[in-house]
Amino acid sequence: MDTSAAKRFFLSSTLAFFLLLPLLFFCQAGLASSDRAESFALPNGLRVIAKQDSSAPLVALQLWVETGGADESAEEAGVAHFLEHVLFRGSAESGTGKLAAEVEKLGGTINGFTSRDHTVYHMVLPAAHAASGLKALAQMMQLPLLDETQLKREVQVVLAEWKQGQDNPRAQVSSALFSAAYRVHPYGRPVIGTPESLNGVTWEVVSGFYRRWYAAKNMILVAVGNFETDRLKDEISKLFAALPGRERPGRRLPREPAQSQPRLSVVKGPFTQAHLMLGFPIPAAKDRAAPALDLLAFVLGRGESSRLVEKVKIARGLVNSVSASSFSTKEPGLFIIEAQLETDKLTDAVTAILQEVYRLREELVTPWELDRAHINFERTFVRTRETLEGQARQLGSFESVYGDPNYAEAYLKEIRRLEAEDLRAVAQSFFKTEGLSVALLVPEGTANLTDAEKIAGLSRSLQSPPRAAKRDDVILTATLDNGLKILIQEDHRLPVVTVHAGVIGGLALEDERDNGIDNFVAAMLTQGTKQWSSSQLIRAVEQLGGSLSGSSGNSTLSLSGSFASQQAESGLEIFLDVLLHPTFPEQELEKKRQEILLRIKNREDRARDQALRFFYQTLLRNHPYRLDPSGQREQVIRFRREDLLAQYRKLFSPERMVVSVVGDVDGENILRYLRAKLSPLQRTNTALSLPQPENGRRELRMAKKTAKTQQTHLVLGFPAPAKGASDYFTMKVLETVLSRIGGRLFVELRDKRGLAYSVGAFSLDDPLQGAFGIYAATDPASVEKMKEGMLSELRRLREEEILPDELERAKNYLIGQYLINRQTPAAKAADLTTNELFGFGSNYSQRYQDEIQKVSATDILKFAYRYLPPDGYALAIVGP
Repeated sequence: MDTSAAKRFFLSSTLAFFLLLPLLFFCQAGLASSDRAESFALPNGLRVIAKQDSSAPLVALQLWVETGGADESAEEAGVAHFLEHVLFRGSAESGTGKLAAEVEKLGGTINGFTSRDHTVYHMVLPAAHAASGLKALAQMMQLPLLDETQLKREVQVVLAEWKQGQDNPRAQVSSALFSAAYRVHPYGRPVIGTPESLNGVTWEVVSGFYRRWYAAKNMILVAVGNFETDRLKDEISKLFAALPGRERPGRRLPREPAQSQPRLSVVKGPFTQAHLMLGFPIPAAKDRAAPALDLLAFVLGRGESSRLVEKVKIARGLVNSVSASSFSTKEPGLFIIEAQLETDKLTDAVTAILQEVYRLREELVTPWELDRAHINFERTFVRTRETLEGQARQLGSFESVYGDPNYAEAYLKEIRRLEAEDLRAVAQSFFKTEGLSVALLVPEGTANLTDAEKIAGLSRSLQSPPRAAKRDDVILTATLDNGLKILIQEDHRLPVVTVHAGVIGGLALEDERDNGIDNFVAAMLTQGTKQWSSSQLIRAVEQLGGSLSGSSGNSTLSLSGSFASQQAESGLEIFLDVLLHPTFPEQELEKKRQEILLRIKNREDRARDQALRFFYQTLLRNHPYRLDPSGQREQVIRFRREDLLAQYRKLFSPERMVVSVVGDVDGENILRYLRAKLSPLQRTNTALSLPQPENGRRELRMAKKTAKTQQTHLVLGFPAPAKGASDYFTMKVLETVLSRIGGRLFVELRDKRGLAYSVGAFSLDDPLQGAFGIYAATDPASVEKMKEGMLSELRRLREEEILPDELERAKNYLIGQYLINRQTPAAKAADLTTNELFGFGSNYSQRYQDEIQKVSATDILKFAYRYLPPDGYALAIVGP
């Protein structure tokens, strides 16, 4: 379950933001002011928010319980999150794990998260099963009775989750910051609790917390999707009437005393780079200053042309990444700046960051910065509306924090009225040395670190006193004379357009000599053209409220851009200039080289990724997928500008290229525009050789790699069918039978035996090489038990057919997830491009659903015999 501090979500808009720049032929679709959610309450006090959206045959359901880690007493530390786990086990009626399995059987997904202020249970599922989803949520609110053995087993599951957090550097430094900033207020305690508090959990404490906070008047039910509101009301009234209607408990949290001097928290861990967080105390979300603080985050550290990214990362190279955000909810919050960097740059980075923060106290932001911040802030509202679950989450958050699910319009009005003077006044009020808290996570063995007194002196020297002061699912396709293919799908739900251009490339066309070159090319695509320098390009794209990025994967190399549809002509012009005329400037090339080298240096910090990469090295002998997409240090150091240009020219030839456009456009006009721009391109006809899949091997391969992690990570797997092969669809169903909350691995290895917090099956979804396996993170003392548990579940697949309920759950879940994951224009455009590149066709979506439905239990038994031999697996182990 997700225990991260849930930030406020203001990501919805009821008004279109129209930019005053010329339009050509692109359609407009505003966000109608009548597009509002409906609210009502049941007699027991349950607040209900319903919003109809027929853009997809889905419904998002969320139940917000207005309690979290901040509501716990000292002896209850971690109980809010622990209770979330207990309820996910299933109600007394449904039994352990069966509730989640039923949702997945309907084609849905269900999960939850606990924050400092909320516990949220959320699901997305096909709209036809909305009533069943509501029933599942209602059942989930019934507290099951756990005996001592079951209670201790669940404690072990949560402890495994705690250990997983210890392997996450960002989680550790965030916890350190909140502990430093909140010494009295309960926001300073970790939501998940501590090993000591968790081992002391009793059923009396858990049930007492449940009785105190889990009442109808303390809950919000949100439904967004394709439903009839009247029928929905009837179902909710029937299913949730039994919730107790007692009064909401009062919330009396201690106030955090005002700081008088900076605070510093230092944590050391087995990581290769440093992680830094700075926080300034700010008021709660309802305070008049909150909108200005949100906008200041965009000015300071949101986007490639923000001050911190331009000055601290790009110009001076002091950090590997940097960003700013405003954490404010019901209680006073923090304005947070976070960065990843090399340890020897800590002092210079802190100095440079604070210089930019305190500049906001002295200087007015420029008109260009203010305009960019307004545009990109409003863009986040539009992007949240792309998915039903995004809409539901912002409605629930608005209701909980502001008491109005439709607060977005009022909040946007506050944002739009802000001027440069308003931002400076707020910066002067809250960005002060005495309120500063700093958290550092550094590699073990780091010496000569700064202390709080030095931080205070540095901050005071930098801080100056303030100065006075229409939808269409038809896909248009065309193949140009030069071989380039164009696909266009109109989607008029939102004023957004995404364009995606791709070629076959990436890791599949590399070997040890040039490993990482396509990743380098992708990183350099957006770093300048004959018309635009890198910084000019960043500013031009963000001025349009857009985004532009290159990407290299296992088998594709691509460029993707998203823009407001009102600015689609200007956005497409920039996109095509970047696609067709990149210059790979030397100065930017060296910056990107250093970024890639740092990622290579630091990639072993991500234990799960390290384990999976080690598995592919063990499984594959000659296939390029045994290599790392980023490459190795030796190769990256050698790549020259001429190498990258030659690789780009070899791959980006029109006969190998697909360009897809999805969004709020006139398809015919777009097609004419792209024909005119792309038809003059000349073929290169350079021959490319794709790798042959490595299949059919039956031998045991095992490898162990030592790493400084709390848990041991095991990956056990086999070569398997590639994407599109006839047995591929059987493999996907089997993967789902084993995985998810209701799957065999979860129930048998986590729930019943308590061997792991994370365990599940996976497959390599690639048209050039397939793989199937099981991943688990377990205590080092349980490695052999976990290995035997994995093999036991694989043997079961060869000995007995799966049950009809398991098969139905898996099929419905797969089809539901396929729809859920393809809601956004960006996801649809990328899907169209990839499917066309590998010959799956623009109708692959329907074929996928049809083939999944055809899979039988006998097919899975045959698959297990053919592809999962007990003496032919590869096992990779990474851990202490």
